[in-house]
Amino acid sequence: MAGSGAAKCGFILLDTLALVLVAVPAILFRIPGLKLPIYQRGFFCYDESLSYPYKDSTVSSAVLYSVGIGLPLILILLTEVTIFAYRRRQDTEYLPPGSFNRCCCDVVIPPLLYQLLKYVAQFFFGLCVTLAVYDISKNVIGRLRPHFFDICQPNFDSFNCTEGLRPLYVEDYECTGDNAHRIEESHRSFPSGHAAVSVYCMLYLTLYLQSRWKWGDTAFLRPLVQFIALLLALYTCLSRVSDYKHHWSDVFGGAVMGAIIAVLVTIGATDLYRNRNSAAANRHNSEMVFMEMNPRSTRSNKSDGFI
Repeated sequence: MAGSGAAKCGFILLDTLALVLVAVPAILFRIPGLKLPIYQRGFFCYDESLSYPYKDSTVSSAVLYSVGIGLPLILILLTEVTIFAYRRRQDTEYLPPGSFNRCCCDVVIPPLLYQLLKYVAQFFFGLCVTLAVYDISKNVIGRLRPHFFDICQPNFDSFNCTEGLRPLYVEDYECTGDNAHRIEESHRSFPSGHAAVSVYCMLYLTLYLQSRWKWGDTAFLRPLVQFIALLLALYTCLSRVSDYKHHWSDVFGGAVMGAIIAVLVTIGATDLYRNRNSAAANRHNSEMVFMEMNPRSTRSNKSDGFI
């Protein structure tokens, strides 16, 4: 058992290192005063797609992260506490088969705390990946936001906007606006960070609930909560277009990015569906053996309420 504890300790350290590594880019992009290079993309003088007025965000960053992080964490906590209490009352195992809730020196982690730490860490791993991918993409692509002209206020008198019969593509320009932060952000349109984060958080929550909420007495509670979560993500995405913060393609790209990361994390990094599939296979194999030994027997398909 000591060897198993030591091995578990090593795996915990590796997982912690992986989480730190994906968190580093997200932290670097949010250090005040640290200016990371952004690709200086040019523009056509009469580009109407860059001529929208600046508006405050309908869904601010504070609201985005408060709801996007807070709602999944609250529902994960309530779900695991409910399942834990139910299974204790039924005198059944809470942890999935094959779980090993020990760490260094064979220290036993309480089952409920073990599950909570596992799902929360997996959620934040995917969130950090999402932040890192969209932040790096923004700076490398450098697409201009729809309100670019309003914020940058380039000096059009310093260059000729036409070159013969064609509009001139301006690459050498200087912004005369007085808000340096907004000018910097006006060069970071693709992909939409709000779309990526909201879709990731709400889709992860939806997939988590699909796996863990197994009440047999209600048919619509889980779909209702899932619908509300996805509706929040959709509203956030649409608001980025109506607020002139992003082009529609920026929002679409961010949403696809968040969705892909949520699915990959849920399937690849968590045990939400791996344990479910293995448990179903084990039940099927047991049933086949039982039926072979008792060909005339019948079995009730009654569910116990939780997986």
